[in-house]
Amino acid sequence: MTVLGGLRSTISPDIGLDLGTANTVVYERGAGILISEPSVVAYNTNTDEIFAIGHAAKEMEGRAPRHIRLVRPITRGTISDFRAAQTLVARLVDRALAARPRLAPRLVASIPGCATDIECKAVEQAVRAAGARYTTYVPQAVAAAVGAGLDVTALRAQMIVDIGGGTTEIAVLGTAGVIRLASIQTGGEIMDLAIQHRLRMARFAIGMRTAERLKIELGFAGRPPGAESMAVNGNDLDAAAPRARLVSEALVGEAMQEGVDRILRSIRAVLEALPPEICADLIESGITLTGGGALIRGIASEIGAATHVPTTIAHDPLTCVARGAGEILGSPTLLEQLRPHADRFTRWYQYLRIGMRESYSP
Repeated sequence: MTVLGGLRSTISPDIGLDLGTANTVVYERGAGILISEPSVVAYNTNTDEIFAIGHAAKEMEGRAPRHIRLVRPITRGTISDFRAAQTLVARLVDRALAARPRLAPRLVASIPGCATDIECKAVEQAVRAAGARYTTYVPQAVAAAVGAGLDVTALRAQMIVDIGGGTTEIAVLGTAGVIRLASIQTGGEIMDLAIQHRLRMARFAIGMRTAERLKIELGFAGRPPGAESMAVNGNDLDAAAPRARLVSEALVGEAMQEGVDRILRSIRAVLEALPPEICADLIESGITLTGGGALIRGIASEIGAATHVPTTIAHDPLTCVARGAGEILGSPTLLEQLRPHADRFTRWYQYLRIGMRESYSP
């Protein structure tokens, strides 16, 4: 980095933003991950003011008084509440960069492949309204690939699967271009809902935070790892009273199976559409997993067994998207090649609409 470039990055930092369904991650080139907090905003409905954001807001989930309304501004990878999204981005970026005087940052945000042009513009406008000097967006899967350390300019094709909170992004990349891109509205949040629904069928109600904890502690793909049952507190619907109950890993795995199967089906569908030369490349380069879903026990081996393609988990998969978005800013040529222009993105979206979008309704 030149002296001039270092000075510019000090007073006007380059920021990568992963505005995710579950978490928002802020990354600065040269400084690393600055902040990672839940994508939750709490409003005081009496005053219409922001009461809390991030961790503080999520801690109130299921416990907030009537005058506090909790909002998750990102739903299945797209903005569902523009004001809350703008507030979340502005406050987290300000919090991350508050330690030094600065000009407005340059910022690249990631967007899921299933987002429409209107949804992409909503992300761009929310980020710009939060005070960025320059803003654009790149496909989430591409940012994840760069953050995972893949050389996206290489001739040999590579495959990335980013399993996030609201969506799973599947991309085959080669020579700084997207060869195939698919996005399904299945991710960690869907699995949390499935666990919650499965326990309700057993006449036991739990909150989303408890369901998420069960997924993290007992969730798996493929063969059960043999974890002991876990005690959780909830509402016994038959007794109509609070109770504690032991939950087995078998129940959690059963609840998550449909979500895992959807991801596997989508990966296979992308692979089946590839030319033979690209399939041959993938035998060498393999599949790289990123996102929080990459941490589900056994998922890498399950994907490898289902596709017969070597599958590995990226280092620190939770932050790959934000890291990649920030690093792309450091290469103007790469940014121009990877940034989805309107006509190119329209072609991607037309591909996605053919049987790739899925939702969950228990």
